[in-house]
Amino acid sequence: MDQHLLLTAFPATHDEALYWWHVADGAVRAWGCDPDPLTAAQIYGPDEPPADIRMVALVPSHLTSIMGHEPIEGATPSQALAAAALAAKARSLESDQVHIVSAMDGADGMVTAAIARDVLGSGLVHLQARNIDPDAITPSGWLLPVAVDDAVSADFGFDRVLRAGNLIATDDPALRDILFADRMILPVTGDDFDAMMTGAAQKTDLNFRSGPFAKKTQRIIEPLQKRRLGWMLVALVLVTFAIPLVQLAKYHHAASKADEAALASAATVVGEQDDPEGAERALDQRLIAENRGNIMFPVPASALYSALQQVPNVSVTRMAYGENGIVAATLSAVRNEDINPVLIAIQEAGFIITAVPRTDATGSAQADITVRAP
Repeated sequence: MDQHLLLTAFPATHDEALYWWHVADGAVRAWGCDPDPLTAAQIYGPDEPPADIRMVALVPSHLTSIMGHEPIEGATPSQALAAAALAAKARSLESDQVHIVSAMDGADGMVTAAIARDVLGSGLVHLQARNIDPDAITPSGWLLPVAVDDAVSADFGFDRVLRAGNLIATDDPALRDILFADRMILPVTGDDFDAMMTGAAQKTDLNFRSGPFAKKTQRIIEPLQKRRLGWMLVALVLVTFAIPLVQLAKYHHAASKADEAALASAATVVGEQDDPEGAERALDQRLIAENRGNIMFPVPASALYSALQQVPNVSVTRMAYGENGIVAATLSAVRNEDINPVLIAIQEAGFIITAVPRTDATGSAQADITVRAP
């Protein structure tokens, strides 16, 4: 299927009628001025598949500022274009509010074009609301041919433009007298105008759709690439699940070892117990029976352990039970900042705490704390 070219005026408002030209098979097939150029152009019918359409929006000359730049000896084209853009930005009074693009002018020189960012952004939104997402946005005057010694003019309907070399301006009588007084002005009309519009696709190098305004394209993925991505996704999922499972197994093994050690220690006092919870209950009853304990201490101890479960990088190196249900403990971590969330969690649970931070011989952060019920 041959590619179609749809040229439209760049809108200033959301509801204005736009001039448009439909180019196909090397000729202008239709043109008009409508609020919905894509529908009016009738590039494809209601029962036809969407055609391959290249879309170009033409910016009126009064919205852009075009400047020519001298060649830079020894510079590559990319270096020259970058230097031209920087020079244009330096000359702009509102450099942070304009979008500047550059292109070669065909004679080793460079051309830059500038447009206000807000104008470009709002016009692009107006076009997209009409289902037009242009591949290029270029000054209308950039389409005009260059005459060797004369100037040329063209009337796009929405814009009347004059061009002499890289001097492009709105066709205004006052500007004609000031800028083009010594030149013959040749109008581009009829077949010459159609030829200019037909070749517009090759004149979009000065394109405002760059940087933050670049068109987002969908990349086509080949079947082989899809299969490779699928296998990579499967592998990623397996690895993602495998890592937590390995860590969980390590934590379970460590917890089991800790439970075994706790049960062994408790067995010397209260005999064999089935689980740590049973051993803790037996110890509570033994202490109470001997008037050496307080039924209150498991409560702040539970609050401490609950807070520790939320912060895996903090450990308890010492714990003791005092009078009136006070739990004294030493917390250890790499940094003091790691201990703070534990203390905050205990406070938010409604307990009263004291904390004295310090550093041990290895440089690890520690905090001697007490926890009691209010």
